[in-house]
Amino acid sequence: MGNISFFRKLGFKIALPFVLVGLLPLFIGILFLFKYTEGLIRDDACNNLGLLAKNTGEEVGRFMSSCVADMKVLAESGDMKNSGIHADKKLLAMRKIQDYYKRFEDITMINTQGRVITSTTYNYRGEWRSKKWFLEAVKGNVFVSDAHVILDPYKVVLAISVPLIDENGKIYAALVGQLNMERLWEIVDSITIGNTGFVTIINDRRYYVAHPEKKMLFRQAPFDPEKKSGVIDSSDSGSETLFYSAEKYSSTTEYELPEWRIIVVQEKRDALSNLSKLKYDVTYVLIIGLFLVVFISIFLSGSIVKPIRTLIHGMSRVSNGDLSYKASVKSRDEIGLLGAAFNDMLMRLNKAHQELQGKTEELHEAFNKISLLNVTLEKRVEERTKELKEKQHQLVQAGKLAAIGQLGAGVAHELNNPIAGILGYTQFMLDTLAKENLKIEEVYAFKKYLQHMENGSRRCKEIIQNLLQFARKSPEEVVPVNVNNVVANTLSLIERQLLENKIEVIKNLVPDIKQVEGNHGQLQQVFTNIIINAQQAMPEGGQLFISTRNENGNVAIEFKDTGCGIPEKYKDRIFEPFFTTKMDWKGTGLGLSICYDIIKNHKGSIEVDSRLGRGAVFTIILPVKSDKNV
Repeated sequence: MGNISFFRKLGFKIALPFVLVGLLPLFIGILFLFKYTEGLIRDDACNNLGLLAKNTGEEVGRFMSSCVADMKVLAESGDMKNSGIHADKKLLAMRKIQDYYKRFEDITMINTQGRVITSTTYNYRGEWRSKKWFLEAVKGNVFVSDAHVILDPYKVVLAISVPLIDENGKIYAALVGQLNMERLWEIVDSITIGNTGFVTIINDRRYYVAHPEKKMLFRQAPFDPEKKSGVIDSSDSGSETLFYSAEKYSSTTEYELPEWRIIVVQEKRDALSNLSKLKYDVTYVLIIGLFLVVFISIFLSGSIVKPIRTLIHGMSRVSNGDLSYKASVKSRDEIGLLGAAFNDMLMRLNKAHQELQGKTEELHEAFNKISLLNVTLEKRVEERTKELKEKQHQLVQAGKLAAIGQLGAGVAHELNNPIAGILGYTQFMLDTLAKENLKIEEVYAFKKYLQHMENGSRRCKEIIQNLLQFARKSPEEVVPVNVNNVVANTLSLIERQLLENKIEVIKNLVPDIKQVEGNHGQLQQVFTNIIINAQQAMPEGGQLFISTRNENGNVAIEFKDTGCGIPEKYKDRIFEPFFTTKMDWKGTGLGLSICYDIIKNHKGSIEVDSRLGRGAVFTIILPVKSDKNV
């Protein structure tokens, strides 16, 4: 492996054709020319976007000014200036403006104390005194708010507020129009820029308030609002490189407008479409240069290809398993050194192959042992899984028995009343039968007493059967369940206990409640735990509201108490196992955790809303029974 002279080096033989042709200087020159031309075209595209952004801003300004003018015309009309005219007549004037222009989602009149006088659509009764547009209007100013969302139904609007001044020049109310942003979006969406361009509007917090893709509304834009133009390598609207131009929306009017910026965006590929022809010309030049390089390289390839083919043949032999092959390369350049290195590599590879065979046999034995261990491990995992499932069922049953313990006093008192009546009637009848002469009136009275005894016995039987049904281990089958019946069965066990603790139960159960797929016993356990928790939260008595309703393909069961409430710091932890706030050791912290697991197994959800000192509301959402299972 001696030294190779410069003229015999493979790098010289390959580099010589490229130097002769001069491909590199040609390529560099064309590249600089292309980049320079691209910069000119890009600047021109950015200038065009900036001009379009400015024109769009003026168009938006004219639209906003016309909307404000509509509100001012309404406020200055005779019906609105006369404070003595009834609100119904003012409402007619407001609806006339709303129906004529089709721009406003709602027009509301609010007095200076912040109370709604009348409203055309929503009759919104929320807090107006803290709204900036209301405060500015009662000061005598016209104000236009930023875009915001109203609910029921979902709409994106902005508020235009103007003062209402009576005939004496005194401000007696504010007139607020909720301008539907869809009218403004129509202006923006109608602007077309090439094949991919679009116009959007962002506010001072860099959130979209207008965008062709409505899912982007109120998301933060990747544009720098302090710049008038620029380039974005990628954005949330796509992976293409974008050009954009920003124009601050402003007006010379005397009233305050939202701080918006008009953004015009276009994909780089579309904005620089004039570069296509230039790219084709450059491609043609490069292709010609490439063919020239190939033509010259053919004459020099003979001395290079032959030894390489020898090495390729040797590699083919080696790939077929012949590690004893030796390449015969007589070239005295780098390829000759490569052939020598190739032969040396084969010698080392043959030795390593022998060692690898020995290691493979050892690994095969180890793999057999691991496979045996895996089978054993799978059996253990299966056994542990079965044990955990049984423990979970036991835990649910334990929670149910704990609830029965808390129900014990109420159930005992409930049974005591009918049993005491039965005993009294029995003793009276025995005393009467002990007499020698039994009157016919007493026989008729016995029939009445026996009827009372039968009713009392049936009541005892009903209570005991309900308690036994609740106490026994619930089967796993899922059947159609009426949640109103589950509530009734639960209250039959605990109603006496609630009365003794001065808890008033107020029920609002929808008669046509839909059935759910569930387990009656498990749902009764959930309701019992929640009611007992509500009772314990009202030690001095209170009210418990229980309601059911059909809600969007689901059934909702709501338990609302007037108790002490749940501290904010504990709301996210009340469903954790063993977490409890009962410092008198009355709770294990498992009740609500078991409830949570049962509802999740029913493919439902349980939510809690509470404030300290204001009671708690537990809402259970269960899916309605599918018609496919009917």
